[in-house]
Amino acid sequence: MKEAYSVISNLSQDAITILKNNNIQLTINSSDHIPNTEELINLLQVYDILIIGVKTIVSKDILKHVSSPKIIATLSIGLDHIDKEVRESDLVHVINIKDANTISVAEHIFSLILGLNKRVYESNNLVLQQKGHKKNLHERPEDISNKKLGLIGAGNITKEVIKIARVFNMQMSCYTRNPNNHKDLLEYDVVFKSLDEVLKESDIINVSIPLTEETKYLITKDKIELMKPTTTFINTSRVDIVDTKSLIEKADKYNTFYVGLDIDLDEHKDLLSQYRENVIITPHTAGVSKQAIKRMDFELANNIVNCLNGGTRK
Repeated sequence: MKEAYSVISNLSQDAITILKNNNIQLTINSSDHIPNTEELINLLQVYDILIIGVKTIVSKDILKHVSSPKIIATLSIGLDHIDKEVRESDLVHVINIKDANTISVAEHIFSLILGLNKRVYESNNLVLQQKGHKKNLHERPEDISNKKLGLIGAGNITKEVIKIARVFNMQMSCYTRNPNNHKDLLEYDVVFKSLDEVLKESDIINVSIPLTEETKYLITKDKIELMKPTTTFINTSRVDIVDTKSLIEKADKYNTFYVGLDIDLDEHKDLLSQYRENVIITPHTAGVSKQAIKRMDFELANNIVNCLNGGTRK
């Protein structure tokens, strides 16, 4: 019997049942405490499997104390909270989820696109201020149909975004480092272009890429300056992929430049606390709908079982 510990205190009953039915003894964190490195090392002395979330930072320092095979399963798509040395270790199998919340994130992306272009957030604020008349909008709402949509990244979330974008007859271009690996997008009339071309030409830009050493600050101040002052820019990926400060500065300079972010706010809490008619911020909620959470727990539990049964390692 394998021993597992879940840092996630509210793991779904379906996931718990899957693990127990596969001879995995599960202990669940009774609080919302997130273990530090020393505590993770202690847990790994006792348990074969750790189930964590993105707030749990897994340092390479744990490897000094790992002498037998372990599984670290993270309830996330991204792996940037787990050191590369851990992910590449022969003794640690790192498991994530890849499919469970893609629909939720894609829907959230379009809620931001529509909310900004249809002036929903601004209109609601005007009503709350008892100024609820269309003449008080800083500019009229816009249709997104037939607009040019620039896609940064070609993974599962982007593929869901494409499905929705086709309903709006959007013209789509995509930047990805490896277009030859994503030729299936050509079936949806997506055109591969350079990053600068996508940024310059698009009416709406969406970023859906993981945070890696190569993608950190991919969208710099110089790249932001390439965008038209009428662009709608959406980022639901990790905050460090984009120079958020420069992005907001451009939104402050042009009230026709729209920004929708779904990010962890810690670093930019003060900057983003001000109301702006052309900016919508959500606190990293895109992938945590009720349905997505159930799917994520279910997928992760099955991935753990698959790994123990000799399935794909990473």
